[in-house]
Amino acid sequence: MNKYLLDEDKFDIFYDLYLYSFNREDSEHRKNVFKERYDHSLSYGIMNGNKLGSGMFSIPFDVDFHDVEYKMNGIGDVMSAPEFGGRGGAGTLLKQALADMYKNHVTLSYLAPFSFGYYRQFGYEQVFDHSRIEISNDRLPKIKNSDHGHVERMDIKNIPDELKKMYLDDNHLGGVNRAQWWWDHMLDKHQDYKAALAYDDDNILIGYLIYYNEAETFYIHEWTNLNPLSRRLLLKFVTKHQSIFKKFVYESPDPDFKMDILTDPYSAKLQVTPYMMARIVDLEDFVKRYPIQRKNLSKIYFKVEDTLEWNDHTWSLEINDGVVDFQNADGEGANLELSIQNLTKAMFGYRSLNSLAEYGAIKGDLNKINELNDVFVHEKPQLIDYF
Repeated sequence: MNKYLLDEDKFDIFYDLYLYSFNREDSEHRKNVFKERYDHSLSYGIMNGNKLGSGMFSIPFDVDFHDVEYKMNGIGDVMSAPEFGGRGGAGTLLKQALADMYKNHVTLSYLAPFSFGYYRQFGYEQVFDHSRIEISNDRLPKIKNSDHGHVERMDIKNIPDELKKMYLDDNHLGGVNRAQWWWDHMLDKHQDYKAALAYDDDNILIGYLIYYNEAETFYIHEWTNLNPLSRRLLLKFVTKHQSIFKKFVYESPDPDFKMDILTDPYSAKLQVTPYMMARIVDLEDFVKRYPIQRKNLSKIYFKVEDTLEWNDHTWSLEINDGVVDFQNADGEGANLELSIQNLTKAMFGYRSLNSLAEYGAIKGDLNKINELNDVFVHEKPQLIDYF
C-alpha cells in the first residue's frame, strides 16, 4: 500500500493547504473546480500530525507526440506548509510519484516549475516555450472583409464537439489529448472565456479562437486555423474589438511566431518565454515507440545518467528497415554519454544533439552523435494546457 496516496476524505485538508500555499481566496466556484482535479488525480501527501505537511497532484493524461500516443502524468500544485518546509517533503512525494508512474506504465511527465533548477534535480528539463505577442489597438493590422465564410461568437460553455475534435486533430507536437473530464474542468475553471468559430461557405468549421478580457486588454488563449480563410476571418474578428480594448495579447504555444508576416513587424512586442518542463519516465518505452526520422541506423551505444535506476544504463540502439532494437547494454563501451535532461531536450526536438555537443553538454564520438541526431524529430514541441 502506498502510504503517500490520499483518500477522498483528505480533500478538505488538501484544499486548505492549497489555499494557504498559493495565497488563494476561498470560494464555492474555486473549491468545486479544485475538487474536479482532485477526483481525477493521484493526490499525494505527507501528514504532519493531524495536518497536511506537503501535497501534490499527479494527473493522468494522454499526449500526442508526432502521432504516437504516450501516457503522461502532469505534476501540479506542489506545496508544503511553511512549518513543514525544508524537510524534503515535496521531493519525497515527487520521487514516489515517478516510481508509481513507471509501475503503471506511464512514459512521460510534465510540470510547470517554480524553479527550473529544483526540478532538474529530479530529471525534468525545459522543452516547452511560449511566444507572447502584444499589440496596441492603434497598431493592429488592417484586415479586409472576406466575401466568404462567417464567424460565430459564443460563451465557452457552449462550444460544440466539432471544436474539440479540431483541437485533437491539430494536436501532434506533444500536447494533451484532452479527455472529456479535462474539457469539462477547463470550461468550469474559465467560465468567463468566450469562443469565436470560423466557418466556410458550406458551414464547415475551419478554425476557432478562445479568448477573454481583463480591464482594457483582449487576451487570446487558444487559436487554431485550418486555412488562410479561417485566419483572415478570425483576425478580422479580433481587430473589430479595437475600439473596446487598448491592448491585444496572444500567448502562442509556438515559440516561432513568424513576426515577418506582419505588415509592420515593429508594431508588435514579441517575447519568447520558458513555459513547462518534461521528463522521460520510461526511456525504454519512449524509444521503442518513438517516431524515428530515419529507417536505418548502425548500432550505437550511449550511456544515460539518470536518478531513476531503470533508465540509468548504457543502451544500444539499432534500426533496420524502420524496426527499432533498443537494449540494455551495460558493460559495453559507450559512443557518447549524456544526462536524461539533455536526452529529453534532443528527443523532444527542443535542441539538437549537435547543438548540445557544441555547448559541451554531451560528450562522445561526433560522428555517432550526428547519426543519432538524425533519428530524432527537429520540430519544437507545443503545449497549451497548464496544470
